[in-house]
Amino acid sequence: MRRFFMMVATMVALVTGVTFADAAKSNDEFSVRFRENTLVVRSTKMEEARIYSMQGKLLQKERGNLVEFELERGTYRLYAKVNGKTLTRRIELR
Repeated sequence: MRRFFMMVATMVALVTGVTFADAAKSNDEFSVRFRENTLVVRSTKMEEARIYSMQGKLLQKERGNLVEFELERGTYRLYAKVNGKTLTRRIELR
């Protein structure tokens, strides 16, 4: 019986460890904000950010941890490479 409880405790510890590891890898530090007609994209682990029109035309590409895009009214597609993953956001300015 004691051995069974040890195995269960080990499994719980392993599952909890995996959950915490996934949370540490999440991109919670990625933020997208508006300031008037400027889109501000920030992440400590961001490599680059690109903004596309909805027709797929690349409008601007920037590198760094803090990127600003001046946009007009309309709908855009934002791609940001953060921590080796490409994140996508739909941006709509009214």
